[in-house]
Amino acid sequence: MKERNKVKRSFFERLVYFFPLQLLFVHLKKNHQLLLFWLLFFLMIYQQIGNKYGVPYLFLGPEYLGKLSFSSYFILGFAFGGFVMSFNISSYIMNGFRFPFLATLSKPFFKYCINNSLLPLLFIILYSIETFRFLRLYEGFSTEESLLRLSGFLGGYFIFILISLAYFMATNKDFEKLFGKEIAKVVGSDTKKGEPVKQLLTKTEKDWYKLHEADSKSWRVDSYLGLFLRLKQTRAYKHYNQNMLSQVFRQNHINASVFELVVILSIIVLGLFRENEVFIIPAAATLTLLFTMLLMVTSALRSWLRGWTWVVILGLLLGLNELSKYDTFYYESRAPGLSYEAKPNYLTGSAADDTLFQQDIQLHEERLQRWKLKNTEHPVKKPKAIFVSASGGGSRAMLWSFLALQHLDSLTQGQLFKHSVLMNGSSGGMIGSAYFRELRWQQAKGEKKVYAEKYRLDLAQDLLNPVFFTLAVNDMLIRTQRFEYGGAKYWKDRGYIFEKTLNEHSRYHLDKALGAYREAEIAADIPLMVFTPSIVNDSRRLLISNLPMSFMSSIEKQESALQENIEFLRLFKENDPLKVRFLSVLRMNASFPYIMPTINLPSDPTIEVFDSGLRDNFGIKSTLKYIFHLREWLEQNTSGIVLLQIRDDLKSNRSELSAKGKRSISDQLLSPFGSLYGNWFQVQDFNNDELIEYASQWFSGSFEVIPYQLKRDQEQSISLSWHLTSKEKEQILSSLNHSENQAAAKRLQTILTDDQ
Repeated sequence: MKERNKVKRSFFERLVYFFPLQLLFVHLKKNHQLLLFWLLFFLMIYQQIGNKYGVPYLFLGPEYLGKLSFSSYFILGFAFGGFVMSFNISSYIMNGFRFPFLATLSKPFFKYCINNSLLPLLFIILYSIETFRFLRLYEGFSTEESLLRLSGFLGGYFIFILISLAYFMATNKDFEKLFGKEIAKVVGSDTKKGEPVKQLLTKTEKDWYKLHEADSKSWRVDSYLGLFLRLKQTRAYKHYNQNMLSQVFRQNHINASVFELVVILSIIVLGLFRENEVFIIPAAATLTLLFTMLLMVTSALRSWLRGWTWVVILGLLLGLNELSKYDTFYYESRAPGLSYEAKPNYLTGSAADDTLFQQDIQLHEERLQRWKLKNTEHPVKKPKAIFVSASGGGSRAMLWSFLALQHLDSLTQGQLFKHSVLMNGSSGGMIGSAYFRELRWQQAKGEKKVYAEKYRLDLAQDLLNPVFFTLAVNDMLIRTQRFEYGGAKYWKDRGYIFEKTLNEHSRYHLDKALGAYREAEIAADIPLMVFTPSIVNDSRRLLISNLPMSFMSSIEKQESALQENIEFLRLFKENDPLKVRFLSVLRMNASFPYIMPTINLPSDPTIEVFDSGLRDNFGIKSTLKYIFHLREWLEQNTSGIVLLQIRDDLKSNRSELSAKGKRSISDQLLSPFGSLYGNWFQVQDFNNDELIEYASQWFSGSFEVIPYQLKRDQEQSISLSWHLTSKEKEQILSSLNHSENQAAAKRLQTILTDDQ
């Protein structure tokens, strides 16, 4: 009975003191920063983090050169191999001394990697399952095509691992290679033999203290996995000279540090060629590289500084924060084309008196009169005035707004564009509207066929990979490159790459100054566009347009009222505002925080602008204010107003309230913030509906809202990202056939047909 218990205990001990499990225990107890990266990877592939913004799709469906291919998965696998090797290196540096038996083995680091493979192996298995499912369900690939792409990931991973291990096996030395076979034998059997050995073993009191400390921190291991995954028993190591064991680890650490340095230098060199599409790797691979770099840096600091690590990191962050205030270390993103010499006063620079107010009203009424002459085809009836508002929402809104305008304009035989007075909105919606307006303008001059399918595919292309790649290899490091525009030089950052990529996707049609559209807008050949990016400093809105509109920034009969809108043309009248690059205006209106840099403008004090969706994601508020100030002319000269609302989601009264019972403490703590953020756009909907209700009261003519909505809900979500999967693209295209959209299209056709 006693012998049986002994066998049972021995089996349990062998399991617990199995090296792979001991390494997992070490990570759980000591290496939380290493586990944090793994946790993020697992959460992403299971769509538990960043799901709203499409981050999991970047890993499950990485694109390279616009395709999901063997190459794209190979690159991701290669990058993931780099992360795994960095994980092994960091773990070895931080934990190797806890397992002294390693120094007695041949190829100690190689065997450490084998036994440290629990987490990488688990991730690869789960990633393969989820990716196979994603490729079959979301991308429509066959089983063979899906397996081919997965083989690319596995091939890239194992090739990197093999190259890395070949390096370490060639450079890392074990006990015998460092001290010679004979000395190792002597030390291993009798530490008192041989004078040379005695000299080698001489230690100072400090050395003895270090060795005693290391020995006291060692972890017990009874067995480990050796070559070819054979189960091996550990050797006794205490009879070995501890100083010599330490030298084995120290030599391996040096080689590991060289490897880390090579990886970081590779990232920097890769960044120098970031404008070549061949070097723009999948966004998931870029994020993996970023994780790799952060893992190596934090692990290296921890191995050097021990308990002082986070204190030193905090000090470095505070130091960098102070240095960033000086010109040498300060990188600001500017609007190319806009002069930065004059520094107008932010609060008074756009002020306008009653005279300017009336002049601007008259200018817009004259424009509307030209619009009326172009649309008066019926001898008696007055034309309908169309106002287009396109909501923001990344690539999904960009593609949907263009597709909606293209489809509806085709159905109405060009009458939609012809009757449109103003286009307003946010983020991607305005990019799609701007591209359609440009192509439609060229078509009016006989240069383009705007209804061709190729144009809708332009805006379905990936924008996220180049932006994310530049963020990782350039913006988070030292920026070294500039570009020239309009005689001035600007830093190349992810904002520049966004404009460059968008320029390529839009066939270079949008690469012009803001003022290039001025004459066509005044002549009513094209609709007026008003961009309303948010001002970071005080949450006001910057109104960017080719035409002055002080009536949009002033509040009549309210002397104590705050000025909410700042007029771009008047504030920067001495900075050549019409020369600002139109692509930069589009970026200002669509600069989602952190994904793209905020743009600094030359005012005093300096203001920063970013995504207009913060204040008016649907463009309703600005549109209604424009109508309000021109209501008298519109009431007298039109047969009514049609507000065409192009939305990137379905408008509904669905409540997120749940009846699951009592909430936990964490739910109660996070609910106020999560609910407020999650319902932010719904709050705007409530406000906009109220404004539209008021508009129907102060506007005496016909006022009709036609929603044209992307079919997107919780069951068929489309991520808020600058990247779309194949399924998401198909879902956007299929929204044209949604019953409510078909009804809206027919209603618009009826309205514009009656006008003729």
